[in-house]
Amino acid sequence: MLVLFNIAYAVTSLPAGMLSDRLGRRRVITLGWFIYALVYLGFAVASELWQVWLLFACYGIYYGIVEGVARAFVADLVPEERRGTAYGLYHGVVGLTLLPASLIAGWLWQAYSPAAPFYFGAGLAFIAMLGIMGLIRE
Repeated sequence: MLVLFNIAYAVTSLPAGMLSDRLGRRRVITLGWFIYALVYLGFAVASELWQVWLLFACYGIYYGIVEGVARAFVADLVPEERRGTAYGLYHGVVGLTLLPASLIAGWLWQAYSPAAPFYFGAGLAFIAMLGIMGLIRE
């Protein structure tokens, strides 16, 4: 499955970067978060192994769209002399949020159902998508 994820990620990264140069980073990141939300909704309801494989490929597409474009967006938002600090802050925040995210996902899985963390993740993705559309200007 990881091979499929990485193939989808690799195949998607360059076209996503090119698209972000033409349409703008915010629009492409919004598209990526929309795909992420749909993938997580899919994981919540998937009942067959082939569905999980397909969703994992789609997760790679999301990652290919958002990963590089988000880094470029960070560079666009700060002056050149602050980019190192901005990248450090960006990746630090991402890293720090992974621990509570994992704890919340585990708690939702145990307290409610295996689908609950995926519904929660999809909801957060929709909120992030709306946030980037409404709060951040290019």
